[in-house]
Amino acid sequence: MPFGCNENQIISLAIVKIQILSYFLANPHTRDTLKGFSGRFLINHQLMLMAMEKLIEVGIIEKSGPEEESIYRLKISYATTQ
Repeated sequence: MPFGCNENQIISLAIVKIQILSYFLANPHTRDTLKGFSGRFLINHQLMLMAMEKLIEVGIIEKSGPEEESIYRLKISYATTQ
């Protein structure tokens, strides 16, 4: 269990990651800011940030641009271009 997280937070984080991945499955070319995604899913900004950072760590999501205006998108791989 990650340091400083309780079981409910871990479950919430997992659910948010599933929502993000499901959305990108249906809309693979979407690009938006963290604020935009938080509003789109009606999810707390901090929870959305944690989920996006975890997805970046495993190489699914890519972040670009200055911190406050960073754009998040699905990372392109050879598998998605074929």
